[in-house]
Amino acid sequence: MGLGSAGALAAGVLRPLLVVLFGNVIDSFGSTDPGSTPHDITHKVHRVALNFTIVGVIGFAMAFLQVYCWSVTASRQSKRIRSLYVNAIVTQEIGWFDLSDPMQLSSRITDATIAIQDGMGAKMSDLLHFASTVVAGIVIAMVKGWELTLILMAIVPFVAASGIFSRKVITSSTKRILQAYAQAGAVAQESLSNIRTVHMFNSVNHFVEKYGQALEGATTAGIKKAFAVGCGNGLMYSMIFFMYALGFFLGAVFIARDNLDGNTCNGSTCYDGGRVLTIFFAVMQSSMALGQTGPSLQAVYSACAAAFDVFELIKRPSLIEPTNDDKGKKLQRVAGRINIENVRFAYPSRPEVEVCRDYSLEIKAGETIALVGSSGSGKSTVISLLERFYDPMEGSVKIDGEDLRSLNVKWLRQQIGLVGQEPALFATSIMENIRYGQPSASNSDVIEAAKMANAFHFIMEFPEGFETEVGDRGAQLSGGQKQRIAIARAIIKNPPILLLDEATSALDTESEQVVQASLDQLVTGSNRTTIIVAHRLSTIRAADRIAVHSGGGIVEIGSHEELVLIPNGHYRLLLEAQSRSVAEKDAGSNNAAVFELSSSKLPADDQRYDGLMGTSRKSNTHDAASWSGATDNSDEDSNSAFTARIWKMSSPEWKLIVLGGVASVFKAGVYPVAGLLIAKIIHVYYEPQKTEHELLHDMRYYSLAFCCLAVVCGTSFLWMEYGFGVASSRLVGRVRLATYRAMLRQEVGWFDLKENSSGALVSRLASDSAILQAMTSDFLNRSLASGATMVIVLAISFYYTWQMTLIMFAMAPLLIGSNYVRLQQIEGQMNAKKNNQADNAAASLLSEAIDSIRTVASFGMEKMLTAQYTSFLSVSNEQDKKLGISGGLSFGLSQCVLFWVLAFIFYIGGIWVSDDTIGFEDLFIVLMVFMMGSFSISLASQGSVASDKAKQATTNVFKIIDRVPEIDATSTSGIVLPSVHGNINFLQVSFAYPSRPNSTVYREYNLAVRHGQTVALVGTSGSGKSTAIALLERFYNPTSGMVTLDGHDVRSLSLPWLRDRISLVSQEPVLFTGTIAENIALGKPGASRKEIVEAARSANAFNFISNFPQGFDTDVGDRGAQVSGGQKQRIAIARAILRDPDVLLLDEATSALDNESERVVQASLDALMAQKRRTTIVVAHRLSTIRKADVIAVTHQGAIVELGSHTELMRVSGGIYQRMVGQQAVE
Repeated sequence: MGLGSAGALAAGVLRPLLVVLFGNVIDSFGSTDPGSTPHDITHKVHRVALNFTIVGVIGFAMAFLQVYCWSVTASRQSKRIRSLYVNAIVTQEIGWFDLSDPMQLSSRITDATIAIQDGMGAKMSDLLHFASTVVAGIVIAMVKGWELTLILMAIVPFVAASGIFSRKVITSSTKRILQAYAQAGAVAQESLSNIRTVHMFNSVNHFVEKYGQALEGATTAGIKKAFAVGCGNGLMYSMIFFMYALGFFLGAVFIARDNLDGNTCNGSTCYDGGRVLTIFFAVMQSSMALGQTGPSLQAVYSACAAAFDVFELIKRPSLIEPTNDDKGKKLQRVAGRINIENVRFAYPSRPEVEVCRDYSLEIKAGETIALVGSSGSGKSTVISLLERFYDPMEGSVKIDGEDLRSLNVKWLRQQIGLVGQEPALFATSIMENIRYGQPSASNSDVIEAAKMANAFHFIMEFPEGFETEVGDRGAQLSGGQKQRIAIARAIIKNPPILLLDEATSALDTESEQVVQASLDQLVTGSNRTTIIVAHRLSTIRAADRIAVHSGGGIVEIGSHEELVLIPNGHYRLLLEAQSRSVAEKDAGSNNAAVFELSSSKLPADDQRYDGLMGTSRKSNTHDAASWSGATDNSDEDSNSAFTARIWKMSSPEWKLIVLGGVASVFKAGVYPVAGLLIAKIIHVYYEPQKTEHELLHDMRYYSLAFCCLAVVCGTSFLWMEYGFGVASSRLVGRVRLATYRAMLRQEVGWFDLKENSSGALVSRLASDSAILQAMTSDFLNRSLASGATMVIVLAISFYYTWQMTLIMFAMAPLLIGSNYVRLQQIEGQMNAKKNNQADNAAASLLSEAIDSIRTVASFGMEKMLTAQYTSFLSVSNEQDKKLGISGGLSFGLSQCVLFWVLAFIFYIGGIWVSDDTIGFEDLFIVLMVFMMGSFSISLASQGSVASDKAKQATTNVFKIIDRVPEIDATSTSGIVLPSVHGNINFLQVSFAYPSRPNSTVYREYNLAVRHGQTVALVGTSGSGKSTAIALLERFYNPTSGMVTLDGHDVRSLSLPWLRDRISLVSQEPVLFTGTIAENIALGKPGASRKEIVEAARSANAFNFISNFPQGFDTDVGDRGAQVSGGQKQRIAIARAILRDPDVLLLDEATSALDNESERVVQASLDALMAQKRRTTIVVAHRLSTIRKADVIAVTHQGAIVELGSHTELMRVSGGIYQRMVGQQAVE
């Protein structure tokens, strides 16, 4: 840090030193000493040129140290802070997470550490650099001439004020644009991540309109920004030219006072041309550096603010410390006796709602006890208190007589195994996910645990077996597979206390039976205490005792046999709600239609499409080029065509573009003309024959010329920024909307590909559309400004001296190249950080940990995750070190090249001036015109985007816009039937998901559903049940064969019309941001409030909706986060009811509901199915829900193997359905 600070301070002095050397050169050329010979002048100039070279070498070294040292320091400090911060997060008590936003927690560390690293690294070094420039410039100016310095410094605040005004208007305008784009991005993220729901409700136009409204706000803010930026920049650069006018005129006044009309000055403070220019440019350097400290200071302040928040959390002691090995008792042996005594408890997020009221429960060692009751009755709270996720407000929870608060938390959680309702896996291999239960377990231990959890078979069917990566949050696995791995993770822990919270709820019938048997063996095979939370009462009948919960307490407790004898008892009522008679099991003859098992073999991996929550999870490169929009960059014809189309999309704003273009040309001409004026002024300063009157007269002319340039510059900036800014804002909005509309109309299979994930698409919407500005307005602006500048520079330079013009022209690539290398390095560094795999992996790990914090806490994974996170950061640090080296080299080069170029120019110029090849005035005209012209070109190039990146963005956009979907969600072409009877046929259907073309789901699948029938599809996970629904909704097309509705191939029907006739209620309901009424109304756009309310009544949703303060106008939050799972499902059912469909599809529609809600909603669904003769297809694991179906189709390995009514299938001795019913113990 010290070395970097020394480098930054030394590098900051370079520019003021450049001004001093420049002044010395001017004095050397303009010397009027009568004894000086041309050789003497050349010698002086060459000596100064050598000084330029030496200072350039020193500057290179100092600039390198500045960037490299501070970059490495910031990276190391960032690593330490991030590690401490992550450790602080994962060790906080669960109640703290309840009061925090998980999305903010995972993003805050990224944002905060970026701010801290930026403030401690680049911006801190810049601050020292600029501070050094400010001080050095003022000191040099004061030494050279304090009077002129003080006058110029009095003007600087006005220039600074204009710069501050410009920055503020740009910042505030940009903030408004980003807020508007964030709203649009939220709409895009929500719709694209739930594309199936958008498609099935024909909501494409709805979301396009919603997205367009958000973009209108961004476009309006962009127009205001364009005007504000024009005013701000115009004012700032005008003030600089006014300062030029005043400064040079005052310099002439001081020169005249000291040197003309008989005035002589022999002191060291006498003003001459070199001294005036040194003072003027030193003050200018200081003022510009002072202005540049603003962003650096702001970054340092932001870093301090971010560090305050970060360290506030780092220093916060967890109320329940999970990693301290020394705090609390560790019992020698755990018998498993549990006592919960007079507990009162409310969750920190809802302190006014007591979940447990004077709750007491005693559990004997080795006892298995089940907790049952309706949602919110306190069952899962008991598990949370036992895991010590929370502490009770009153009362105590004890194990073997010891209050949990007196025990070591880490040790306590090692004695408990938890399998939750929603299994949490991490983005690593299956082997490592199971091993998290016991880090010291061997591979054979892991394999044995998988076998006990009925997971071994499906794991071995993966090509990588136990080394298969499960993906982000286990996204590469089905729900059932994830649950079995979670059970294996608990089994390998072999804890004395086992907690099962709906441990088999996500499994199909066969897997549930086998896993339940494994769990039963696990429970009974050892003397462990087991607590089971269950909705399905059939899974807990063998429990030693059953505790029935209601209203935050236990209302009944006893064995199954004891509780069923209580007349009108709570347990008996719950049991009756679930019970179904199967007395027909042994009656009748075998009349069912039984089909041969298909010879096809489907991997046990669940092929269902995950309800409607996002896209299918596995992907490959199948048709990636056509689906992702990838392009060959060598296709110049295509690029040219796309560029022409972008221009065509900008054509409505052609008048604004012309206005901006004309203004850009005028603005470009200002700087070369300013360079010419400065050179003329230098020559005037060194004309000894002029009188004071003549000198001041000439300077009034040049000062007036600078004032005119100020007006032209300010006006040009205003209209250039406004014209191009408005045109580009409207273009970006237009392109974003067109791209978003094109995305929404693509078939579901397109979204299944990894490169077309919702996150990638939303990112592409933002980045590609913004980059397109580089192909139109920005390109034209840069081209006109740079072209006009070069023409004017060459015209002026060639007019005065062609020799020096050629030299300058030859040197220009060095100046431009050094800056280009620096800009490329900065862009490369930004891209490297953005695409840093180690940083991305660390961010993903933290996000997973926060989302699954209860799993992390339960399995004591805090230290392991922190260590893993830190290891990712170590890899990132090595990359940062390399970036520091490249950054230091490029920055050093950009700082020193100007010195070396000037050294060469003055060396050659000194020779040519001394032998009268060129004149003194001519040399400085060419030099100043080129320097000011270079500034104009660099100003025009600010924020420019590499042409290859712009072309790639253009290609990406139009590949999406032009792509013709295999299944166009918005196409109205096709047959529209006058009425729908509901006859559905699957005829010889073969199918494989596009993302997994080698895994065939159907081979010649056949099924007939007659008008008004209710057909239930049952079978194991991966057997193809949900695939039938996906094909009927036309999310996909069959590979061969056909699906027909009333005898018409669904591919021949109008797709929006088809989907309007179908309602789907899925296992995982999707709600969109908005009110409850708006979400229900998606089922029937334009529905009246009365219709919405009636639909809610039918779905048993009216009462809980009415209990909300805002009723039907209650906002459901992001993804329905403000309502419970059961409430979301009932809203989704109301949405389907409102549609009054001809075909109803129910995919585990009641699986997320508790017993009481399930019974009521199932009754609502039964009434809906009986409401009219509508065709209904039901996918179910719980066979009790489909017993009354007209036909039950048993699917296995992609084919139907049994078909008939419940009664008929129960007569098939040894049949699959009969066995499944027996496994579920339906009575």
